[in-house]
Amino acid sequence: MPRLLLIAALLSAVACQAAEPLAQRLGPAPVVVELFTSQGCSSCPPADALLTDIAHDDSLRGRVIPLAFHVDYWDRLGWRDPFSSVDWTRRQYAYVGALRANSAYTPQMVVNGAREFVGSNRRALEEALVAASHRKPPGEVRLTATRHGAEARIQVNAKGTGELVVVVFDSSAPTAVGRGENTGRTIANDNVVRRLVRAGAAPLERTITVPIDPWWKEPGVAAFLQDRETLAIGAAAAARF
Repeated sequence: MPRLLLIAALLSAVACQAAEPLAQRLGPAPVVVELFTSQGCSSCPPADALLTDIAHDDSLRGRVIPLAFHVDYWDRLGWRDPFSSVDWTRRQYAYVGALRANSAYTPQMVVNGAREFVGSNRRALEEALVAASHRKPPGEVRLTATRHGAEARIQVNAKGTGELVVVVFDSSAPTAVGRGENTGRTIANDNVVRRLVRAGAAPLERTITVPIDPWWKEPGVAAFLQDRETLAIGAAAAARF
């Protein structure tokens, strides 16, 4: 086959593959997506909407684990994000160091603790998800979660290496932003991280009790193994309760 025809055929094959639904292109390994965002950032709503798309896609449930970490460094610029935390800012800065990024910014997405890019870039997200999902995870995480009044009981079994991180999230009621760069916008707030527990080094099996506010909407839990130095995420799992 002539060179130009071969190149054209390859490009056509790549285009056809990219047109397939994301769920059909994913491999068997669950992938963790962390979005560092803020209600005070005018560039963040498109990234928030992308995370919402992923969170509400039933074909991706359990295969892609989207988590929204609301940072606090925008709070002093006119609007305090009610979900912001200095702990999530510190987590983002840890990734900046581990991934040798130029700086922290919003919106920033991190996939499996190993790749970062602008959080509204759907193409970069899908490429990262496909690549990560086809890598065999170095371990296994299994979990179940039940709700008992104002607390959740999470049973987790982790095999492999790394630190077991357990994250509780919820899809909170939409927020109408009254000041700052997003004045007049309503933010959906899907898969907002509310608690993070460092459960110890794998392998391990334990039950964790976490307080739950009664007004949280659709709470869920994710658990994953994370290398303490590189911050790369291996095995992961998620559940609702």
